[in-house]
Amino acid sequence: MKDINSETDFEKHLRKDIVSFSIPNDYILFNSKKAVDILIAKNGDIPRLFFIEVKYHKNSHGRMGIGQGKGGGFQPEILQTKTDYFEQNLIWILGNEDSEEYWLCNNETIRKYVNNGFIGEKYNGIQLKIFKEENSISKETIIKKLENWFLL
Repeated sequence: MKDINSETDFEKHLRKDIVSFSIPNDYILFNSKKAVDILIAKNGDIPRLFFIEVKYHKNSHGRMGIGQGKGGGFQPEILQTKTDYFEQNLIWILGNEDSEEYWLCNNETIRKYVNNGFIGEKYNGIQLKIFKEENSISKETIIKKLENWFLL
């Protein structure tokens, strides 16, 4: 992707150019990212939280890690526990510097591409073959898919 030099840049791009166009008016996009990269809250009679994890691959980095450097953290724990709430309310958006497209994945898809086939004690990551084996989508399509997800 042009002008994207890091996962931080990719997240800023998603917030500004994709997620902000997807959320209905009564939803709140939080700036803080203590638990997940992007948190969105729905107000009203049936409140709901939406969680988005962001991963971006740069060829110079060589890998796409999840969790903290030592393997722990929120992301690996979510993938290990398969908690119903996060299975329904958390998605992953992946980007690759070699493409202008996006990969929208659920936890099950991410689990399929975890290095060594399981979440370990350290250095967890997502296999890069995900970019070849899973379908990418355009900016317009990801906005539509997010709009539909927020209204479920």
